[in-house]
Amino acid sequence: MKTHMFYFASFIAVSCLTLISNLSPTISAGQYGILHILLVVQMVVLGPRLILGVREYYAKLVADSDAATGMTSIAFQERVHISTGNGV
Repeated sequence: MKTHMFYFASFIAVSCLTLISNLSPTISAGQYGILHILLVVQMVVLGPRLILGVREYYAKLVADSDAATGMTSIAFQERVHISTGNGV
């Protein structure tokens, strides 16, 4: 789960930097180059890895939940008459 948080936080950080650079009227060429590299890393590494990690986590969660639903059978007694008293 920690890796999911790391990928998600990285994805959010790059998205925020992109938003800030789009709103900023002046950005230097060096900053633009670093931002472009981060965007490529986001598209090629962070996004797919986050998706695959979440899929793997939920697949494991579903597999574990299926194993936990094995219920033991309950043996019922035959119908037994229980006296509740004369007034009923």
